[in-house]
Amino acid sequence: MLSRPRSHEPIPWRHGVVSTPLFTAATLYAGSLTLGLAQDAGNPLPLGWIGLGSLTGITAAALSRWIRSSGQGRYRRWFHTGFTATWTSAAAAWINWTAHGTPWTMASAAALTAATCALTPFYAIDRGLRAEQIAAQWAAESGAKTADSAAWEQHLADAGARGVEVSKQQPTRGGYKLLLTLASSTTAHLRTLLPTLEVRAGVRTGALRLESTPQANEAWLHVTTRDVLAETIPLPAEDHPLTIRKPLTLGDLESGEPLEILFRQNSVLVAGAKGSGKSVLLHVIIAVLTRCMDVVIWMVDMAQGNTAKRWLRPWAQQWTDRDGRLIDRPILDWVATTPEEAVRLYQAAHAVGDGRALRMKGGKIQPKETEPAIIVVSDENSDLMAWTPEALKAKTRGVKKGRKAAVDYVDAVQRGTGPNTGGGEIASQYDTVIGMRFREKAEGQFVFPDHYQQVNVASLPGNGSLYILDGARAAVGGTGPERAKAYFANDEDENPDGTVCDDIEQLAVARWDIRPDLDHAAQADAAPYGYADRWSDPDRVAWLCESLDMPLPTGTTTPQRTATAQDGPPPREAGASTGLGTLTPMKPLDYYIQKAKNQPTEQPSSDPVEPEAAPAGADTGPDDPQTTAAIARALAEFERITEQAATAQDAEQAPGNDSADGPEWLPAAIDAVESAGAAGLKPAAVASIVKRDRKTVREGLKAAVERGELVYRDRGPHSVYVHPDHA
Repeated sequence: MLSRPRSHEPIPWRHGVVSTPLFTAATLYAGSLTLGLAQDAGNPLPLGWIGLGSLTGITAAALSRWIRSSGQGRYRRWFHTGFTATWTSAAAAWINWTAHGTPWTMASAAALTAATCALTPFYAIDRGLRAEQIAAQWAAESGAKTADSAAWEQHLADAGARGVEVSKQQPTRGGYKLLLTLASSTTAHLRTLLPTLEVRAGVRTGALRLESTPQANEAWLHVTTRDVLAETIPLPAEDHPLTIRKPLTLGDLESGEPLEILFRQNSVLVAGAKGSGKSVLLHVIIAVLTRCMDVVIWMVDMAQGNTAKRWLRPWAQQWTDRDGRLIDRPILDWVATTPEEAVRLYQAAHAVGDGRALRMKGGKIQPKETEPAIIVVSDENSDLMAWTPEALKAKTRGVKKGRKAAVDYVDAVQRGTGPNTGGGEIASQYDTVIGMRFREKAEGQFVFPDHYQQVNVASLPGNGSLYILDGARAAVGGTGPERAKAYFANDEDENPDGTVCDDIEQLAVARWDIRPDLDHAAQADAAPYGYADRWSDPDRVAWLCESLDMPLPTGTTTPQRTATAQDGPPPREAGASTGLGTLTPMKPLDYYIQKAKNQPTEQPSSDPVEPEAAPAGADTGPDDPQTTAAIARALAEFERITEQAATAQDAEQAPGNDSADGPEWLPAAIDAVESAGAAGLKPAAVASIVKRDRKTVREGLKAAVERGELVYRDRGPHSVYVHPDHA
């Protein structure tokens, strides 16, 4: 976990692009007015000394800037020095002019205004070139600049630490840190004294943290004066592309430094109880990964796709982005919400790892756009690991062997125990461990077994607070688990004002075209496990349609290879979903539904059904395997819908089932909707109450809306039916 200077705007009134020149001009004008008042009162001004002082000030300012910018390169150094000399000369000239004349004229004010407007753009350039220095200044000023070393030594002695000296201090973004030299007390002993030391020093609970160093007789005592964990840090509104080969920022450490994780060759475990902010952190992780030009995301979401569907909604509902382009592919490359699909995904990830290992000349794959990394994100998969041996086996093999092949895993669980993570074989492979809030402190021993005494997961304040242990830093003698606060991404269904919240969807809209396509060789490795049909098989995408309250797909697609496995990613065509090659549309599902309604209700013949004639111009040669597969799927779907339509028709024609105002189950459905009040009910909930299939229920409810018996509240994926009394 690395740190880098942050581009925060420190102290806006001092460093704003517009506010700083305005503040400087106002100060100059106020000073000249003072000279003018003194002159009007009959006091002679020392004009010679004013001129000499101005020349001295210009020279000193330019020389100081020349010295302070010595490490920024020759051209930057000359620019900073020249800009400083220019604006100080302009200020001195104006002061001398008004000293010889008067600042009370419009000419004086106009001259100052013109100089301010002319120099403001150059100040913006100067400030941009000094961004890192300004950020360092903000870091120093955000915490305490100095600390009383003698007082801290006394506090340590009063708390029970013997032979501890404060050698030096350094400012941090959240306060400051003290380097302790140990003579008698050990680092482990000092950790047990931290609560007592907080009382002696009079600081807030949790403000002190001890960081060990490679030297046994030294340790850093972090003192935080900024309560980072109590803050809400919004996810930055940045959409420029990133790379998986560099650390990605997820929030702030308690010290104020960026919370950064290098996801390349790094398996990550996130453990946290319900309500700890785990789902929000997953959205933040997905948000930064989808900005990477060399990563595709596969996701196992066993909570009925609750996390994934927000990211997939713009594609599923055919939104357009800010440039008016149709979002023609999902931002998540593959999503599994059932045990069967999860087995396919994990087996495919392992197959890609094995295939890449065979193709490598040695060493490790460096992800790039033509051969991207695969990050497998999983959520709520404890039941999957416990009851699906095939998934556990495939994941275990993939976690252990996929690292060199750029296949890594991010797992979110509710506990750090074996049944949740998949057992010791998987748990031992996690490089970075994140522990969020739990009700019991004892849960920390499952998440951080080697650092149990250093953490108290029950005391973490607020959602999004966490402990993070980076294995890479711990291996070189770094600190143990560090406290941090993750960015906040609003994943609520509604805003406080009652409007629909689509913050996650807007992130997907801004990022959908950044991610690459999986290379052809990896696609071929994953093909035996259903990779090509992951978005075109109606049965495998039905969960997404149901979760977004959409009808079953009115049209599906089947992949058709257009390039060899040795080539790069398949070229994208306008309006085509890439990652699957060039797509050949099938007939809309409405076609088969309508045809099914026209079929006789008797049992279908066991004789083989002749395939429907293909549209004119379509490639239907007997040697085309894609066409054969498409026809087979279409026939299977046609037979299923025929049986369903026949059953529904028999049920509706049965005596007593119909009435003038709709089917016999409709009054019970209307009563259920009325009982739900203003919240209303979704068609899926009504179907479970009246024990009918969702399609039949949806059609009956629509008819009730037309008769005025119900009201349809259209809120996208959260649309519901409401009784007129509660509309």
